[in-house]
Amino acid sequence: MLLRLLIACLFATSVFAQNVPVLFPQPQMVRYSEDKFPVSLLTVAVPTAANAEVRFALQELKSIVFERTGIGIKNASPSASATFQWVVRKEGGALPEVSERDGKSNREHYKLTVSGNGVRVEAETSAGLYYAVQTLRQLITGQGKTAFIPGVIVEDKPALTYRGVMMDFAHGGLPTVAEIKRQIDFLARWKTNQYYFYNEVSIQLKGFPNIAYRSGYTQAQVREIIAYGKQRHMDVVPFLNLYGHLHELLRNEQYAGLAIGQYGHELDPRKPETNALLKDWISQYASLFHGPFIHVGFDETWETKRIADEKDARINSEELWVQQLGFVQAELKKYGKTVLAWTDMNNYYPDIIQKIPAEVIPVLWEYKPDTVEINRYLNPILKEQKPFFIQPAVSGWGHIYPDADYTYNNIDLCLQAGVKHRALGFIHSVWTDPVEPFVRASWLFMAYGCIGAWQGQVPDKKRFTEMYSRVMYPQVAGEMQKAFDDLAASNEALDKCLGRNTNGMPRGTIIESWSNPFLPYYLKNTDEHAAEFRNARRLSESAQAELINALVKCSPKDTAFIHSMIVTARLMHYSATRFLWAKTICDRWNESMLGRKKNDFVAYDLVYPCHGLLVDVMDEAGELKTAYSEAWRSEHMSYRLNTMLGRFDVENGLWQKLSLKVIGYRIENKSDHVADQSFEALFKPDF
Repeated sequence: MLLRLLIACLFATSVFAQNVPVLFPQPQMVRYSEDKFPVSLLTVAVPTAANAEVRFALQELKSIVFERTGIGIKNASPSASATFQWVVRKEGGALPEVSERDGKSNREHYKLTVSGNGVRVEAETSAGLYYAVQTLRQLITGQGKTAFIPGVIVEDKPALTYRGVMMDFAHGGLPTVAEIKRQIDFLARWKTNQYYFYNEVSIQLKGFPNIAYRSGYTQAQVREIIAYGKQRHMDVVPFLNLYGHLHELLRNEQYAGLAIGQYGHELDPRKPETNALLKDWISQYASLFHGPFIHVGFDETWETKRIADEKDARINSEELWVQQLGFVQAELKKYGKTVLAWTDMNNYYPDIIQKIPAEVIPVLWEYKPDTVEINRYLNPILKEQKPFFIQPAVSGWGHIYPDADYTYNNIDLCLQAGVKHRALGFIHSVWTDPVEPFVRASWLFMAYGCIGAWQGQVPDKKRFTEMYSRVMYPQVAGEMQKAFDDLAASNEALDKCLGRNTNGMPRGTIIESWSNPFLPYYLKNTDEHAAEFRNARRLSESAQAELINALVKCSPKDTAFIHSMIVTARLMHYSATRFLWAKTICDRWNESMLGRKKNDFVAYDLVYPCHGLLVDVMDEAGELKTAYSEAWRSEHMSYRLNTMLGRFDVENGLWQKLSLKVIGYRIENKSDHVADQSFEALFKPDF
């Protein structure tokens, strides 16, 4: 899919002319020519002796060309007659290995040449061939029989060896296996080579029948996902928690005794039963995930530290943390695994980096767009001269739609630090703590981080949604670009209204989006931010309109995604509406009854059955509940859906009860009755 930009200055090499295709991610070296090769003349040979990875890459080429142009690539015989020629120099190399830590591997390198005579790919391994095919996906220009590939020579290799996305399979809705495959397909476009499967207790384990029953993934499903990732040169890496964040386990009476303290968040490593359980888990995870890396978590063990500081001087929480990491690392070493672990506890234990086992790779995570905060965790790692990974995130944990600038800047700064200090890898986090938002709203930002990890620098933020929309949605690029930009701006407007006082909860607008809008705090807040709330509504309406228009022209494979984005826009619209309507309802009553001492159609404006202000909100909440359920089921398993739908039921109850109270008050009093109390004092709106 072609990108035409007038920014030849992005390239160190000369470009033939203006308005030439620009590859995305940007390759290391690109030279264009005046040649064109008609897609209709593409033929390819697939030798029976070719390995599975090569055969898959060539089949991917056929699928991409057909999807993009409607033209089927013919098989060539003999091979020498094919117009798509390929060379793969080495067998194997399908997935990243520990041996590539030195950064000298050429496993993913490729050279792509397009001339008037055909296409040629030279790659070290099948991974390079597959990535060359992904580049060709973007170079195809035009439709049908007139489609062509412009003449070009591309020499490409990644800036960072390990480039991953961590998907949260613990906190929010659990994506279906089909949706996980869609995510892997999507990430493969941007040459991502690791897919981190964040798991607390969402994978079923033998001997633990209560774990993940109807709320997780079977081992057979995980194997299916691993195999799917491998075809696309993406290692599915287990991202576990083997110390903290195990409330889903410890809330069960059977395992409650393994917790430290009374509140069931972290394991107690001092108990022999704890490590017996972990040995069992480690054995099963090591058998299930065949790749060389395992991330073991070890973040945010606050409960152990709190108990040590406040209650039990016999506990040295830092020593316990180091001891337990050593135990876990030693167990995993028996299975040939290389351990990654988070380092945020360095904030509490300044010298902890020098104490972690030498073979453990520290992973620095920092989700703020703040160089000072990043360096606070980075400097101790650099001091100890340890190889490391760096991990930013999409800010989807605090908003219905991610905070674009916050996310972009966080990725930018983490990538700059990682490249400057020769990080081994880059992991992009997608957290789902608030449960409500759809992961699909994060795809744009996932692509941004993955592109940056391949090319060693982030794309141009000012043009990113434009370029991304052209690549992903060529039939409706303009509509999608406008929708993405409007959603980001709508979130920015909402962020000026909500999210300042959530304290230990996820920072952002989503926590307050279901709060009682009639509380004095929110009525005052709405009055102060009415313009921003209205702007959020206007922008979300604009996004909805663009997305609805896109549905008419888009590829059928994109309709489910666009439907999810429409629901996301509607949720943002509703968040602003409920606060504005609560204030408007109170103002209408109070201005008339208390200000002018006159009952002039107040009840009509508020509760008229087909278009009163209270009915407006009930109508929208009810319709949104249905649309939300449909979008959820297209992306997730049913687990946690009822928790989310319950919010709509409670919400509807607020407005329904209030409507009945107003109607009752109107019936009980004469038509010219003038109330002597404010709306909020008289009716006490509450859930």
